[in-house]
Amino acid sequence: MSEWVPNQDGLKQLVYVLNLSNSTSREVHDQIREELDKFHSVPDYNNYLTLIFKSNELQPHIRSVAGLVLKTNIKQYFEKMPREVQNYIKREILPVLSDPDASVRHTVGNIITNLIKKSCFSEWPELLPALNLALDSNSQDLIEGSLYTLSLLCEDSTKKLDSDDSGRALNQLIPKLIMFFKCNNADFRKKALVSISYFIISMPGALLINMEAFLKGIFSMSEDPSEAVRTNVCKTLVTLVETKIEFLLPYIKDVIQYMLHATKDKSEEVALEACEFWTAISQAEGCRDLLRDYLPVLVPILLNGMVYTEQDYEYLDQGDDSMTPDRPQDIKPFIASTKSHGSGSSGGGQDTGFVNPDNNNNSNNNNSSNNNSSNNNNNNNNEDDEEYNDDDDDDDDDGFEDEAWTIRKSSAFAIDVLSGIFPDAEYLSVTLPLIEQRMNEQNPWPVRESAILALGAIADGSKNGLAPHLSKVIPYLINTLNDPKPLVRSITCWTLSRYSYWIAQADGRDYLHPLVVNLLNRIVDNNKKVQEAACSAFATLEEEADLLLIPYLQMILVTFVNAFGKYQAKNLLILYDAISTLAKVVGNELNKPELINILVPPLLQKFNALDDSNKNLLPLLGCLNQVCSSIGAGLQNLISLFFNRSIKLIEGSLQAHYKYNNQDQKGSSSSSDQDFIVAALDLLQGLSEGIGTSIESLIPNSNLPHLLLQCMNLRGSDVLQSSFALLGDMSKFCLIHFKQYIPDYLNILTNNLYPEYLSVCNNASWAIGEIAIRMPDEVKPFVVAIRDRLISNINKVNLNRGVLENTAVTIGRLGIVSPADISPFVDKFIQCWCMAIRRKTDDIEKDSAFRGMWLIINNNPNGALRHLVYICDAVASWDKMQPDLYEAYFKLLHMYKTSMGGVWAQFYNQFPEQLREILNEKFKLNQDISQ
Repeated sequence: MSEWVPNQDGLKQLVYVLNLSNSTSREVHDQIREELDKFHSVPDYNNYLTLIFKSNELQPHIRSVAGLVLKTNIKQYFEKMPREVQNYIKREILPVLSDPDASVRHTVGNIITNLIKKSCFSEWPELLPALNLALDSNSQDLIEGSLYTLSLLCEDSTKKLDSDDSGRALNQLIPKLIMFFKCNNADFRKKALVSISYFIISMPGALLINMEAFLKGIFSMSEDPSEAVRTNVCKTLVTLVETKIEFLLPYIKDVIQYMLHATKDKSEEVALEACEFWTAISQAEGCRDLLRDYLPVLVPILLNGMVYTEQDYEYLDQGDDSMTPDRPQDIKPFIASTKSHGSGSSGGGQDTGFVNPDNNNNSNNNNSSNNNSSNNNNNNNNEDDEEYNDDDDDDDDDGFEDEAWTIRKSSAFAIDVLSGIFPDAEYLSVTLPLIEQRMNEQNPWPVRESAILALGAIADGSKNGLAPHLSKVIPYLINTLNDPKPLVRSITCWTLSRYSYWIAQADGRDYLHPLVVNLLNRIVDNNKKVQEAACSAFATLEEEADLLLIPYLQMILVTFVNAFGKYQAKNLLILYDAISTLAKVVGNELNKPELINILVPPLLQKFNALDDSNKNLLPLLGCLNQVCSSIGAGLQNLISLFFNRSIKLIEGSLQAHYKYNNQDQKGSSSSSDQDFIVAALDLLQGLSEGIGTSIESLIPNSNLPHLLLQCMNLRGSDVLQSSFALLGDMSKFCLIHFKQYIPDYLNILTNNLYPEYLSVCNNASWAIGEIAIRMPDEVKPFVVAIRDRLISNINKVNLNRGVLENTAVTIGRLGIVSPADISPFVDKFIQCWCMAIRRKTDDIEKDSAFRGMWLIINNNPNGALRHLVYICDAVASWDKMQPDLYEAYFKLLHMYKTSMGGVWAQFYNQFPEQLREILNEKFKLNQDISQ
């Protein structure tokens, strides 16, 4: 093949365009993009970029931009590049690894990594041998470039490197990288260690057979003079503890001793990585006994790690700053919460019990236990900007973030985790005396503050053991709410929130009044961080104390209203959350004129002041949602105001969606549009919950039924979740006005009965059930399709409990609509149905589900026979059935008993004894009732 020769005019033109990148003008950068887009029509465009990038006679910024554009083109268009262009890039890029400029070498590494991502090692057989050979070079630049590239490949192409595709390159690569642990260059030692560490989880054979040498190499670097090397030694040991602890067990005592030392390292980065070890080993199976002997040494180290550094103090302690406006970067984007019907309907992971004490902002939880974060509209396409940013593979962003993970947070988390694995008496015998010493008023305030943080950290794990001490601890904490130092007041708010469960119980009830009074004082503190912590803590207290707060409602609301006058934008979000949480827990107790007249005016003032496009309206709507639900009819003429504004918001957002939509983005919507739709839908649902059937009078003069259908045709999971929830509520109160669209609704609901989007599926199932018992004729044509999806879902026993309960209710209600369509399949779902429904609270939903199931079973009694014990267990879960329902199941169970004749006694004796006792008492199954 003839050698490629560039067109000199084209080359000069491209260099000219790339040179413009030095400009700070936005207009110039737009011009660059336009010009570069034109070059895509040139088949060998990427050859020119490669040539410019490798030409060291050109200015650095021109080469840099050429390399970054080349990398972006590989990511986006590699498959479309002619084969000869692909080969040219591969051939010409490797020699640039020895460039004297480190940023150029690193760009080469990123280009190589992206080439392998888009193809494979077998299509570039020269690559790995070249990198391997480069490690033996005398050129420090070439070695660094190769090690950097290998570290990226090890991170991004782990599986490919351990495959035939790479020629099992790890067999040679890992031993050579281990040899670098002894080299004189600290950066080389670090890169070699990082590269191998990526394989710990997958543990390829090449690492397994070299594990002894690898561990010895790690241990040899434990006292390395380089902070970066020591940091990665700790990080590697933590990874081993988390995933492959068996390799460390022979050395574990030495490792623990080393980590005790490293956790006190003068380098914050080393100490932080070492501190992570304690959480990791605490959660490793069988390691409690290993740590037991070290607790007296470890706990003081962790407590010291929880003390604010001077740098932290200077950054966080802002004094009386309540009048200082928040910076935009201080304010988290508001996430519109979406409602999901049913207990525990959100799913979610295991709660560790530990909440970050230095980030009290709970405003995005907005009383909803089901914040489904499957947002389909956050795929921001910044490909143009990416051409000028090499940030996808480098990890060198040193930007300071308020929520950065710190030694303080890591230490507190370790203290918390340890409290959960050791018996309370044992752990507290070590921890409490140390905390008590640090609480002494003679100590500097940062030490006292860390002791209060520690009390909060162990609140959950050592709950039972702490109980006898709380009568002394709680008064101390309440008094400390008035400490002169804002950071002490702030952490005390958080720690008290961790003990609010005890204060709400009988033993702690005496402390409720002083806590409420003092915490309310802190809500209107002159320090913003204290306001935030106090407001968040009060929201937690509201959930725990519940109706115990009724005597304090006027005092609470007056404080909240005063806070409106003091709070900046960030804390307003938390105040909204505290108001809506209060409304949720006290419910209709808010529906008193004297309370409404305190709470509603400031909310109404903000509601009227914010225009429809102002994002500050979103959290306010979330707050009003719960307030409307609780106060209900007491809002009087404001009901129509809130209703009409919600309709207007939905209409405007849908119009914006259709404008944004264009032809090529069908069904998509900007996330901002959907946030307003979700907030408005949820406010409508709050209104419907508050005023019930009275909402019917508002529907005829609106186009809500059609708007709801339009919302249900959008793709975002949040807007679907809220749409389905509102439809379910409308079905309860005024479904007749929605009748025209029922077939369209049911089509959409049926197509969303997939548990991959749990809360969407949950609300779709619930809404179908609500429609089914009110308009059975309209639902009947859809029963078969709905049945198949629900049977599949009810048999997924690991699904969230609330979803299973709602699914069971809807299956039962479909039995009312068309038992003949359900009964032939009763054998396929009745066992799981019974297991789900038995846990549900006795209510109208459970009642209707059992009525439908009675029809289903009567239609096919033999199909349900082999699951009779589960049916009996579900029936026995009722405290008290309605008389007619009881009579129906009484006859059903005795029908089964009679049909089994002489084998009944033997069969019945296999039931659990407790179940038989209930059945005998309620349904007389041990008696002969035949006449």
